[in-house]
Amino acid sequence: MDSKTAKLLCEINNTFYRENYASFSATRACAWTGWEQCLAAVREFFPREASVFDLACGNLRFENFLTSALPNTTFKFYAVDNCDELVEGDGTFLSQTGALKQKCDKIVPSPFASFAYQSLDVLELLHKGEFINSRLTAPQCDLSVSFGFMHHVPSQAYREKILLSLIEQTRPGGCVAVSFWQFLNNEALTHKAQATHLQALEELQLQGLEGLLDQNDYLLGWENASGTYRYCHSFSDREIDKLIETVAPQTTLLSRFVADGRTNNLNSYVVLKVL
Repeated sequence: MDSKTAKLLCEINNTFYRENYASFSATRACAWTGWEQCLAAVREFFPREASVFDLACGNLRFENFLTSALPNTTFKFYAVDNCDELVEGDGTFLSQTGALKQKCDKIVPSPFASFAYQSLDVLELLHKGEFINSRLTAPQCDLSVSFGFMHHVPSQAYREKILLSLIEQTRPGGCVAVSFWQFLNNEALTHKAQATHLQALEELQLQGLEGLLDQNDYLLGWENASGTYRYCHSFSDREIDKLIETVAPQTTLLSRFVADGRTNNLNSYVVLKVL
């Protein structure tokens, strides 16, 4: 995939979340079942006071999951996203501080003991050839995660850079946990993806895009709304293998498993320990 196509796909997704953050957040109220297995894999490496870096944090449901699952652990959360509205939610704490207007690059009052949010488009940095970690305000953390984001990252090259960035953001001895959506594992989702993809190309007048996409790249619909689409990639096991191989010199594989969805196989998880 060329850089122009990658940038177009990211623009499609930025528009989607900017216009549909409320309805999207409403569908993301519960923890994923795979998080329990991630926690089991990394729990022994957690100090009593743990720092967590969350890339593409969304509506902070992972932060809520962790604080509920480990009530005796004190967390410092460092979250990054480029959709402030999705993070802010109903505005019960972030908007009260004015922190979003300040890009939230400092500790702010929140439902969590310690929480810092940075508004940053990491994919835009990749388009510009910039090193992501040089722009992050968070320190190296005990755990770095990215859930529900990798399928929005166009091209294997960009995904490698995102994974390497997460590792760089993690202290030696700490852990990294990432999910990879595999919606083509489900027959019904496969048929739906194929149908909405063709509709999207026609409605958005992007017929010329088809030959520029990578295998298993799709434009998916949302709640049957006309003209509302987002770019998503369904991962093959081999693609995940290659990503793990890329970071093998810096990490040890702690766990790899599939979970989530009615069929319990829609997300593939990788949990790494940083050397």
